[in-house]
Amino acid sequence: MTNIKELVINFHMTEACNYRCGYCYGKWQDNTSATELHHSSESIQDLLLMLAEYFFSNNQIRQGLGYQSVRINFAGGEPVMIGARFISALLFAKSIGFNTSLITNEHFLSPAMLRRIAPHLDMLGLSFDTADYLIAQSIGRTDHKGEWFSPQKALTVTALYRQLNPQGKLKVNTVVNAFNFRENLNETIALLQPDKWKLLRALPVYSDQLTISQEKYDSYVQKHKEHNNVIAIEDNCDMWESYLMINPESNFYQNSSSCQGLTLSPSILDIGVSKALNHVNFNIKAFASRYPSSFPQVIYLASINLAGSASIILAG
Repeated sequence: MTNIKELVINFHMTEACNYRCGYCYGKWQDNTSATELHHSSESIQDLLLMLAEYFFSNNQIRQGLGYQSVRINFAGGEPVMIGARFISALLFAKSIGFNTSLITNEHFLSPAMLRRIAPHLDMLGLSFDTADYLIAQSIGRTDHKGEWFSPQKALTVTALYRQLNPQGKLKVNTVVNAFNFRENLNETIALLQPDKWKLLRALPVYSDQLTISQEKYDSYVQKHKEHNNVIAIEDNCDMWESYLMINPESNFYQNSSSCQGLTLSPSILDIGVSKALNHVNFNIKAFASRYPSSFPQVIYLASINLAGSASIILAG
């Protein structure tokens, strides 16, 4: 068993988003905004209670990872777009024992919204790909009015978040892609001072339109080595089957293979957490590898996959 401090479940509350990023895979077949779970607060609460009952227990994943706490990461689309329904879900998750976090494109993080949610977030995650407006336009990180989230706005948001929640962590997610791989963000990151800066290589889930070569990705990482103390590298191989993800209709989902879309489970609300997990691949070894600071001195001889029958073997 490993000693992962925290298990993270990514709940993508909505597909709705004010941006149209070319690499986005937050899209689900046959999903429409009318059927997203957040329209019913009772359904959202039922889902969160079912997740708590399973993941707080001595389940198969906990036996393999040895995690101490569970965090719900609210994602999208853009979850802050749904306003009060997002806030309600966040507060309920916190009230039943989850740690909480949010990944957002920051566009709707007004001072009023931050005052509502910041005290209840263990981590605020900012999706921030570029400090250049023209690059943002090329990626699709501008809204229909041409507005974007500039470095200056990012600094304002992070300053208020830290004022409202001095214990809260700040994470920045940057998707390295065909438009921004030449850019240097060292100055911006030095100003933001995140606790973690995740560099994700654009993943070819639906297409390879904005993907880049290994050489270009490695060059981007090397260019920002002065921030190695906070950088977390996530190349394509690190992302396959290494996340627990739930879509807006309460289905577990997983990236199937390159440019082949997503694999979905039946609804968790219909068949329960344990049975739904059996319909997707979740690789415990791959998840643990994204948290190297939590590793004990063990060697993985095999990994556990919930859709199969393999078992985990540890050697010290």
